Amino acid sequence: MNRQSRNDSSSQKRRVSAHLADDLKTRYSTRAVPIRKGDSVRVLRGEFAGLEGKVDTIDRTHSRVFVEGMTREKTAGGKPSRLSVHASKVILTNLNLSDKWRSSLLEDKAKTARDRDTEEAAA
Repeated sequence: MNRQSRNDSSSQKRRVSAHLADDLKTRYSTRAVPIRKGDSVRVLRGEFAGLEGKVDTIDRTHSRVFVEGMTREKTAGGKPSRLSVHASKVILTNLNLSDKWRSSLLEDKAKTARDRDTEEAAA
């Protein structure tokens, strides 16, 4: 999807994806999946690099992810403000597979990749 069509599309349709950790990448035979609330991510860049936490909310219009534990104290002594990180700066470390559709989709992807590998090895 190019930049113009992505910006023209409604934010409800827009998917925010992130790369998978190495162990998940080999298990599901795919590089990236859309982020969902409840997924565990590790922040790669910025002030909170190395932080692991669950996804609170997703801002689809700006492709940003709010992670538990990413807050900043306000200087006036008010309540802490939540910070977001761009989806390209996180890695998915654990997936929320409570949705049967999502888990079956990932398993089907892995199965077709395994079948393709066995066909290539036999040829």
